[in-house]
Amino acid sequence: MEIKFYGVRGSCPTPITREEYQSKLIEILDESKKIILEEGIDCSSKEIFNRLPDHLKQNIGGNTTCLYVKSRSGQHYIFDMGTGIRVLGNDLAPLAFGGDPLNLNIFMTHTHWDHIQGWPFFKPAYSPKTNIKFYSCIKNLQERLERQQIEENFPITLGMMPSKKEFQLMTEHEEISVGDLKITPFFLKHPGSCTGYKISEGSRSFIFATDVEFRPEELDYLNAWKDRLGEAELLIIDAQYSSEEADKKIGWGHTSVQMAVEVADRIGVSKVALTHFEPDHTDRDVLKIVDSEIGLGEHRVEVVLAKEGLSFTLD
Repeated sequence: MEIKFYGVRGSCPTPITREEYQSKLIEILDESKKIILEEGIDCSSKEIFNRLPDHLKQNIGGNTTCLYVKSRSGQHYIFDMGTGIRVLGNDLAPLAFGGDPLNLNIFMTHTHWDHIQGWPFFKPAYSPKTNIKFYSCIKNLQERLERQQIEENFPITLGMMPSKKEFQLMTEHEEISVGDLKITPFFLKHPGSCTGYKISEGSRSFIFATDVEFRPEELDYLNAWKDRLGEAELLIIDAQYSSEEADKKIGWGHTSVQMAVEVADRIGVSKVALTHFEPDHTDRDVLKIVDSEIGLGEHRVEVVLAKEGLSFTLD
């Protein structure tokens, strides 16, 4: 299965500021001058780009949470509907408005704004050839989405969107088969509740645990968590704060980078993808925090910074 990030920010969308853009552009120009001096004036633009440091090749991205999974046979699965789902919708629009029906499975972790605010701008939802099945542990999910689109908030109601919609209630720890994938929901510590998911195709599995608060004194229960969920090779997890920020925001429902890596180590995954970044952190801030936090302890897990457009393949 292919896993692709379409939104990795938390709390609210975060467009790049003028100051951050100018700073990054100046850094790119400075790096380019160095490369030209080393390689000569005939160095191509593509060669210069390829030699830039990774943090200058791509922004982390400003869209809120949306994760896309495509199974080996081409079935479509979406986890959360932050503003990243608008971009995903643009990618899926040719299928939605083409000749054959488009079947989509959308899994919701919770309905805080940053996880649903992209839905009204999801183009496939406006095609009568699109069939959407929503899965969640939220009993009144349909009602919550309808409230987001009452006329005081948005000109098009949920019922006016031509796609066909169906809602299925899930039960914690009860695995279900949805097409090619097997998916198990489990509850996370977050204000107002939140659901994580273990997603498996054949022998390959990953865990999606956005919007969760882990504290050092609470990590022992991860043994039971691991026993319940079984093995996985990838953990995608909330890493919104530095350790200092997390200590000041106890009860806010988010995790520090250091704790996220510790969780990954304890449950035995080989790779952890950090996501749901603080909106007040620039790309440079995020990189600095990650670099400093992952050096605070010993760990065996490979640490990856989630960025919009980043994808993994689990074969």
